[in-house]
Amino acid sequence: MSLRISDAVVWQETGEGISLYHTETGDFRTLNETGSKIWLAVAGGGEAQPVASALSREFAGTDPALIKRIVADVHAFIGTMMDQGLFEESPA
Repeated sequence: MSLRISDAVVWQETGEGISLYHTETGDFRTLNETGSKIWLAVAGGGEAQPVASALSREFAGTDPALIKRIVADVHAFIGTMMDQGLFEESPA
């Protein structure tokens, strides 16, 4: 699934991660380092599975149990961002 950042989100990189503001809901948050990596990958035109695979390689090396957990966590994060209207599926 191709993803993009919602047009309703204003964001910027800061020294603490990425700060987000959802203009329609008024929600504000700052993502940690890992969340910021996922966010930047999506901002660059990322797809869910390649983003999850890249992060699992970066953080888990060859440990299959850790790879599985990271992939699941990345997909959960992406799902949460979609549920909250921060990420959207890109039009085909």
